Amino acid sequence: MSAAANVQSLEAIREFRGALQRFGEQATDGLDSIHAQIHRINDWLQHERPAYWQQQIRRGYDQLAEARTSLEQCRMRTVGGHRPACIEEKQAVVRAKARLEQAQEKLKIVRHWQRLVEEEASEFRGRCSQLDGLLQRDLPRMRGLLDRILASLASYVTIRSPETPDARAADEPSGSAAAGEGVSE
Repeated sequence: MSAAANVQSLEAIREFRGALQRFGEQATDGLDSIHAQIHRINDWLQHERPAYWQQQIRRGYDQLAEARTSLEQCRMRTVGGHRPACIEEKQAVVRAKARLEQAQEKLKIVRHWQRLVEEEASEFRGRCSQLDGLLQRDLPRMRGLLDRILASLASYVTIRSPETPDARAADEPSGSAAAGEGVSE
């Protein structure tokens, strides 16, 4: 025994099918956009940032070497029989060391974030796989089912004889409803 249907409007089913199609497109576009952003972030963390901080470390070593050379040259000079205090040169060495240490610390931080972001991105991809499956596999099935329902109801409407509601009620057994009663375009 099949269940009775009380379909009031084929247009509502068509609108739902269209809304389902738009949802699928928007969700797919959104996921693609998120995956692209994750790829850009990973690329930035894996390639650009480490290269930048490694360059800063090399530059820091060069600046530290120059500052130490300047300090040693200052210490070897004598002005009027006195050795200068070389305060500026000492401060330059301290600043160069601080910049080098900062660059080394930043590189460590970038490596930490590389691992953390990759772990989170993998977890996110895993969670998105269910939605991807729904969008790639289940959504086309749902649209196909709605197409078959629409085709079936449309053929039912075209073969049904146009009767008045009073005549139709007289032909039907009392207390039962025909499957598809109330179908209209």
